[in-house]
Amino acid sequence: MPAHRPQARPVAPGWFPLPPLPAAGALTASGSDAVVLEAASPDGRTAFLLRHPAGNTSEYSLEVMVRGANDEDRPLLATVTYAQPDGHKRALLVPVVPGRFGPAASYVRLRGFGPGATWAATGPSPVPAEADWAPATVVDSVGAALNETTRDAWRRVREFVSEEVRDVIDGALR
Repeated sequence: MPAHRPQARPVAPGWFPLPPLPAAGALTASGSDAVVLEAASPDGRTAFLLRHPAGNTSEYSLEVMVRGANDEDRPLLATVTYAQPDGHKRALLVPVVPGRFGPAASYVRLRGFGPGATWAATGPSPVPAEADWAPATVVDSVGAALNETTRDAWRRVREFVSEEVRDVIDGALR
């Protein structure tokens, strides 16, 4: 393993590493996006499905599904961080709220994610009332939403945060 490779195991409490991306030969050539990696939170409550669209070797997306989220009063929020071997790092906030059908899930684009990346996540927890997220992280996270369900989750999050964070979310949803 090269010395410049980012640390694969986060040291902060509550964080857990996600498995490395499989070798390029393991990718499928189906007509739509394919799940190329599946992982779960340590408690087994949250599934992380890494998807890769057919024909696009540079873009990955992530679906986060939470079992039992219907019991939560507040929206849930997972954080996913990833780093490329060149040191480029990114953090995404992924809100998850129960939908009308199936498990609570969100679907986001992982810009800049690819082979050699290391990544980690926190299992979803209720959105804190005193969220102190960096505005740039919120803008990137809202912009990563790939479907209306995930944008709706951000609309729910805005009901539980400060006016300052709410304004950032509103601006990013436009």
